[in-house]
Amino acid sequence: MTDMVWVYLVLMVGACLQSVIGFGLGLLCAPVLFLIYPQLVPAPMILNALFLTLLLSVRNIRAIDVKQTSVSVLGGTLGVGIAGIVMLYIEPHHYKFLLGTSIILGVIASFIGHKPVINVFTNILASTLSGFMGTTTSAGGAPMGLLYQSAEHNKIKANLSIFFLYINIFGLIVLWYAGSAGYSDVVLFIQCIPAILLGWLMSEFMQGYINNDIVRKLTLLASLLSGIASFFS
Repeated sequence: MTDMVWVYLVLMVGACLQSVIGFGLGLLCAPVLFLIYPQLVPAPMILNALFLTLLLSVRNIRAIDVKQTSVSVLGGTLGVGIAGIVMLYIEPHHYKFLLGTSIILGVIASFIGHKPVINVFTNILASTLSGFMGTTTSAGGAPMGLLYQSAEHNKIKANLSIFFLYINIFGLIVLWYAGSAGYSDVVLFIQCIPAILLGWLMSEFMQGYINNDIVRKLTLLASLLSGIASFFS
């Protein structure tokens, strides 16, 4: 019972963070829940993210950039496919250090003034990394978050939500066929729904206090933590 209380608190905070900056549920929750309730990682957490991104996609549908989102989906598909192959043949510690280092370098570059330009190449690169990380670690938001860090607030949430909605569905299919997801994960997900809803509703009360500069700083902080967590996940 005590464990579920902590699970709910962690999920509420993670859902609130993602509802504000466009990503963060998996980043914040997956490492913590793996310690206190490991059955929730990865499949139930991906289902949680799927549910939340569906809510956010509907709420921000008017701000979606169809062209950029289409490119992101292409890259994300590539990333998830690569992840499915890698998970079958390569041990996680062989690639997570490289991913974590890449993200941290991206955050450092952003802190010293470099702001990535959103184009086809950067979009493909970031979305491929996000698709790969999301499938292998349940926390794939950092690369796309870094790419969109300077975009308009609602555009960030809209485009990232549509992207992660697709990636979560595709990732679940890959996990299912890889034997890493089953009906018991659906039961655990259903138990988590109230916490996700509460976190989403909490974000509604924070919207008036959030501007683009705050979103960028939160994005960089969340991405930095994601990179560090990759070393230990």
